[in-house]
Amino acid sequence: MKQFLLSLLFLFISLFSFAQTYWPHAPTPYPRCNTMPTNCTKVAVSNAPAGGDWNDPNSWSPIGVPTVDQIVCIPSGKKINVSGIVNTPRLQIFVCGILDFDFSSPGKLGLAEWSFIQVYSGGLINSRVGNAELISIGGIEVWRDNNSDINGPWVLSYPYIGAGILPVAFDYFRAEQKQPYTVRLEWATLVENNSSSFIIERSGDQKTWVEIGNLDARGNSNSRSIYSHVDLQPVSGYNYYRLKQVDISGQITYSEIIRFNNQIRKNLSVFPNPVGDVTQVYGKESFKSGQTLQIIDAKGTRIKMINPTGGNRLQIDLSGYSAGLYLIQLIENGKVLENLQVVKQ
Repeated sequence: MKQFLLSLLFLFISLFSFAQTYWPHAPTPYPRCNTMPTNCTKVAVSNAPAGGDWNDPNSWSPIGVPTVDQIVCIPSGKKINVSGIVNTPRLQIFVCGILDFDFSSPGKLGLAEWSFIQVYSGGLINSRVGNAELISIGGIEVWRDNNSDINGPWVLSYPYIGAGILPVAFDYFRAEQKQPYTVRLEWATLVENNSSSFIIERSGDQKTWVEIGNLDARGNSNSRSIYSHVDLQPVSGYNYYRLKQVDISGQITYSEIIRFNNQIRKNLSVFPNPVGDVTQVYGKESFKSGQTLQIIDAKGTRIKMINPTGGNRLQIDLSGYSAGLYLIQLIENGKVLENLQVVKQ
């Protein structure tokens, strides 16, 4: 019986880690020049200087032109030529080699909204003679051939970053639930140029955003930097998160949007469980005046009663009690609102 209860508890705890994130890579890190084709779903295979044509299926691995929601990589030493008018679905494109345009055709690349092209150091987008629109994203022109060559680091995207020198190269941005009723956000950067701060924003509908945190950035860095923030009050159901990156001049760029499904609906939860000596009891809402928590052992004896005051978490010390199964009850006006089983190891 005890093993069965432990299995149920472990299963319940595992649900806390369930998360859903938006396309395409999260929580997988961005592809990098020295590890491609890792984390890529479509990779250029034709060598420079000749290169391969975007519309030639044999220019890519696996064979076939890029399709919707793929992570397209052009590794160092590889080249892709855009000839003619190429309209593509939503893509993320990472350039470590060369993305070239044949103006005589003319070469134009139209990407769907929420796509972006990230050019790493050493990567190149070749311009051509004239004044034609060469790259658009979501119907918005982001680069013309008279803008000159693009040498990385650089990013082209719409609507959440814009075109310009890459202020921050993100490695990943992800969400997880390590504790009940909270969402832990973590992101890493590979490069930062004059970066001042990160403002963390949350939305329930992707229309109205609220600030939930603010962290200082590294400023200037060419090494990997890791940041984290805990959302203590996620809404029930889907939570959307984005990062507002602010540089030292006040310019703002946005990260991708990630999504987390906060599915826990119990009024009370405990973590960690099983517990060694100390655990935390979490309320879905802040504890109210008049509520009590009581702890009952396996014999049905009440061994502790606590009157929580404010906040939605309470530390429980079980170090003085023997191993076994215990019951934690949340009581209000003589009525039991929630029963929780906890295993003391």
